[in-house]
Amino acid sequence: MAYGKKEGLLYFGIPSGSLNEQVMRLLEKSGRPLKAGRQYELTTSYDPDVVFRVLDRKEMPQKVRDGIVDCGITGKDYVFEAGMEQEVEVLGDFIFSKHTNQPSRLVLASRPELGIASAADCRGKVIATELPNLTRRRMKDLFGVEELQILHSEGKTEAKVNMGECDAFTDITETGATLKANGNIIVAELFTSNPQLLANRAALADPAKLEKMEDIRICIDAVLQAEREPVYMVFMDVPTRVLDQVEKILPSVISPTVSPVVDEAWRSVSAVIRESQLNILAPKLLRLGVDGIVPIPAPKVFTQDMVRPRKF
Repeated sequence: MAYGKKEGLLYFGIPSGSLNEQVMRLLEKSGRPLKAGRQYELTTSYDPDVVFRVLDRKEMPQKVRDGIVDCGITGKDYVFEAGMEQEVEVLGDFIFSKHTNQPSRLVLASRPELGIASAADCRGKVIATELPNLTRRRMKDLFGVEELQILHSEGKTEAKVNMGECDAFTDITETGATLKANGNIIVAELFTSNPQLLANRAALADPAKLEKMEDIRICIDAVLQAEREPVYMVFMDVPTRVLDQVEKILPSVISPTVSPVVDEAWRSVSAVIRESQLNILAPKLLRLGVDGIVPIPAPKVFTQDMVRPRKF
């Protein structure tokens, strides 16, 4: 079936729910701004070869597998919840968190007064979860626990243990701080998850579609890399006599850019430097006689290691 798709276009799935705002923001910063609204198909004049379809984040793996979209972003937990990790290809792994730079965790949690101190204590108990299949799989695979009563939750899962509807629950968390602040205890870690760019296998066989998917992935990676730690294009005036010393201590993808100026006693030097490196280097450069150190924020950074060898 064509699923309403036109020839020559890439169909890209944007997840609904908690991931939607982040994906829309990253697409905008990567050069593909989209106007949010009630439409399920979005386009941008900046990249007319792509049609963006807003789809349920939990259904994204199936939509990608079946070719309703050629690729799409959703959480790794939803891929495993659907049991489709062998039916779609992962083209990109992202970390959206600015706080930990780590994947999120699916944890098993409870209240201390309920006496559940380990996963084994959940045998025969009621577990509330938005991810029933994944919860059952991981409890069995990690702890050999199969005797569970699953209470399927569509939200506010943590509240169900407080109201006596369940004995324990699973939740996605980065640090666990919110769970603990609300009087819960983390009993076990079941799974780590992060947003993934999934691709349909037939679409990967189309060189034009594969290249477009890679273009979008690279641009998102470039934005995320710059957000994890501010990066600057730093310009400075370097005395010619200390140029060799300065070049040795300056970090750069390949090497700093050195340009002559009117006064032969000076050189104009520029380099891409991370904020943490700049704070250490700036005083050292000043002591060498370097002047006019001007950092300009870089909204994204593209590096050669973002271009991956093609395996499809």
